[in-house]
Amino acid sequence: MCIKTDVKRTFIAITNITTSFALGVWTNKVLAFFFLIFILLIFLRFYQISTRNPFAWDQVDNAWAAKNLIVNHEFPLVGMVAKQNSGIFIGPAYYYMIAFFYWIFNLNPMASGFFAGATSIFTFLVLFYVTKKIFSVGVALIAVFINTVAFSGIIFDRVQWPVNFIPAISLLIFYSIYKIIIGKPRYVILLAIALGFSFHIHFTSIYFPIMIFLSLIFFPKTKEMLKYILIALPIFVVWLIPSIIAILQNQQHGSSILQYGNSYYHGFHLRRVLQLTSDALIQFEHFFTFSILKPLKFILPPLFIFVYLFKSLSKEKLALCYLIALWFVIPWFVLSTYSGEISDYYFVANRFIALVIIAYLLAKIFLLKNLILQIILSCFLIYYSVFNISKFFSYQEGGIYERSKKVFKAIKEGGEIGFQEGVPESYLYYYYMRKKGKEVY
Repeated sequence: MCIKTDVKRTFIAITNITTSFALGVWTNKVLAFFFLIFILLIFLRFYQISTRNPFAWDQVDNAWAAKNLIVNHEFPLVGMVAKQNSGIFIGPAYYYMIAFFYWIFNLNPMASGFFAGATSIFTFLVLFYVTKKIFSVGVALIAVFINTVAFSGIIFDRVQWPVNFIPAISLLIFYSIYKIIIGKPRYVILLAIALGFSFHIHFTSIYFPIMIFLSLIFFPKTKEMLKYILIALPIFVVWLIPSIIAILQNQQHGSSILQYGNSYYHGFHLRRVLQLTSDALIQFEHFFTFSILKPLKFILPPLFIFVYLFKSLSKEKLALCYLIALWFVIPWFVLSTYSGEISDYYFVANRFIALVIIAYLLAKIFLLKNLILQIILSCFLIYYSVFNISKFFSYQEGGIYERSKKVFKAIKEGGEIGFQEGVPESYLYYYYMRKKGKEVY
């Protein structure tokens, strides 16, 4: 009896410590809801990877990079081209990360889908943690729930490419700056890690130094702050070393950045800023689903600021509103000076900021304690979930499965598929022939 009691107490203690460490001291109901959402995320991101995850140009490029690293032992100093034909490259960290998965899967292109799924888990945890720390558990749960079930969120997470990391990295940089402003200098280290990593992900990381610069005036001017800056600087520089070496070895990399900037910079014009007003807030649309809701993107940011500041003003609240404004204004203004083609994912740095604004306002409605409003909102969220998930199940990408059928046919008929950059069948042919013990190219 005594032994059973001791075992039971030990188990309870371990459970309490684990729960407190990972999620805080919550009620069982909240904990259960968190894990239900997480399980749903796993299902919607990993279900039928071979048929529902795309395997196109970027994924093929990554597959070849992984193959060159694993088989040919070629260790790149640069990553993917930042913009097609620009001659500008991001850092190589993403190549090494994807190569690890291809190594685990023995070059099987299914590694692409599983890496996308792993990225979505990282994104889920970052979104939940940061939102919970800034606002509350309730707001965090609503945010991850919407991101998990939204059709655009599912499809975004299932495309394996560096852009998947931008929302989470952007949110970590946002959170780091916020914590520094409110008097937590140690977050400079997290800022250095996230900022350095961003330069290995996408060229839109150029927004972040501008955001940091415009936040410096609010940083603490203390010896402790200086101490953490001196620690953080070497950490940041480490991320830049591969690119610096690449530029020293081939000065073309450095000149390409200047040439591209000179070619596509047309100056700052108010007319162009006004033209991009809708695009600046486009990330809201990805979570609205229904076109009738799209005009809300112009209302929600000022509404959030009004509701958030309504009852009280504080340094923390004003800092948060200032940063939210930066996260929408900087991409908007920077891209207004760019004369090249603009895609909606150039604004993806504020994707989670838009989502958190939506989640916060929905949480406020629940807190009104108006039963009718709560029932209406709950019914809408249920309908929203069913509609989006149903849309996902009716969506077919084809992916590796469809591409492989053409390759199997070619192999069966004794045909050959030569190396072609960015062509899925080319890599699949290499993979299947290698399984047969034949190195084709």
